Amino acid sequence: MVPGQVPVPNSIKSLQFYPEGSPSSLPVLELGKPKNLILSFDELTSVSGQFRISFTHHEQNWEESNIPDAWYLDGVNEIVVQGGERNAQNDPGYFHYSFTIPGNRVRFAMSGNYLLHVYDQQSGIELFSLPFFVTEDAGEVSTNVETIYNSGNSGAAVDQLFSEFRSPDFVELPQFDLSFSFAQNHLLSTLKIPSEVSNVVQGVTEFHLSRSQAYEANFDYSRLDLHEFTTQTYQIFDYQPASIPPKVILREDFLNFTATPNIDHDNTFGRPNSGRYARYGEVFFRFNTMGRLLNSDGIFLIGDFNQWTISDRYKLRYNEETELFETSALIKEGIYTYKYVTITNGKIDQFTLSDTITKQTQRYTVFVYFRDNEFQYDRLLKVKDF
Repeated sequence: MVPGQVPVPNSIKSLQFYPEGSPSSLPVLELGKPKNLILSFDELTSVSGQFRISFTHHEQNWEESNIPDAWYLDGVNEIVVQGGERNAQNDPGYFHYSFTIPGNRVRFAMSGNYLLHVYDQQSGIELFSLPFFVTEDAGEVSTNVETIYNSGNSGAAVDQLFSEFRSPDFVELPQFDLSFSFAQNHLLSTLKIPSEVSNVVQGVTEFHLSRSQAYEANFDYSRLDLHEFTTQTYQIFDYQPASIPPKVILREDFLNFTATPNIDHDNTFGRPNSGRYARYGEVFFRFNTMGRLLNSDGIFLIGDFNQWTISDRYKLRYNEETELFETSALIKEGIYTYKYVTITNGKIDQFTLSDTITKQTQRYTVFVYFRDNEFQYDRLLKVKDF
C-alpha cells in the first residue's frame, strides 16, 4: 500500500477498483475525459449499510497537497452510497455494493495522485482508502528493459529500466521541474524513483534505474482458480459444504514449484464472482517446503484477497501431522493470484519461496510528474504501462 493508506477491514471483502470497461488496468483517469472508475466490494453483514466517499489530493510522495478541495474538484467532495444487493447465500451472508466514481456529481479538475476514502456513514469511521491517479496524458514516453542475468537474489535475473520522455511545450526547465517513478506489476509498494536523469537533448529527458535499483525479473505469482467450489476444480482437494462457512481445502503447494509461468499481471484485486449466488468459503492453503528449514521470522500468504499485505492473520503455521505449513483465508468464488513470502530480520523476502531461477514476464508502469511552481503541487503528466 502507499503511505497513509488505510487497509481494508476484515468485514470488507472482494474489493475491486478499476477504470470502467478495463478491469485489468490500474485505476487511472484522464483529465477532462468522461471515463469513470468502478468501485465494488462486499460487506459481511446481515444489514444493508450506508457509506460516505470523499477524495484527497496528494503529491508524488503521497503527502497530502495543500490544494483546496474546490481547486481539484468540480462538484461536491462527498458521495453517499447505500442500498447494496443482498446475496442469495447465507454462509456467510453479505451485501454487494458497486458504483461509479466520480459519476455525475463530481469532476476532477487537477491531475495528480489521489486517495479515495470510504467511511461508515453512521459512525463516521474511515473503513479503508484506495489510491488512484488523474493524468493529463501530456508528452510522450518510451521505455526499454535490459535483462541482466545472474545479478539478482540467488543469481536470478534483474530488469534495468531505461526511459525517455519528450516534454510538452510548457515544460521550460525539465531538469528542475520533472520527476519520475516506476512500479512493478501494479504493486505501488514497489515504486522507485530513478537515480539517473539527464537532459542532453533539448525537450528530451532520459532517466533510468541504476543497476542497484533494478527490479528482480523473477517476481512471480500462483494462480488460484476458485471459479466454483467443487472438487472438479483441479486446485481443490476437498470441499465440505456443510461447514459454516464452507471449507475449501486446496492441494498442497511445493517450494519452487508453485508459480504459474508467464501469468498475466492484471490489477491487484483479482476477479471475484459478482453474481448473487456466489459463495464465500474458508480456503485452506497448504505449503510443502520439501523438508527445507527456513531461516526466517515466518511464512506469510499474500494475494488479491488481502491487498498483498503482511498480516498475522495470514501467517502459516506448521502442522506436525501433515508436515505442511498451513493457513486459511475467507475468499469468494472467483479467480485470484497469490504467493508466499518470508520475513527475515524484519524485511519482506519475496524470492526465497519463489521460482528463483526462471525469468518471468513482468509488467512495469512509468509515472511522469511536473512540479507546478505557481500552485505548488505535482501535476501528473503521464502514466504508461509496458
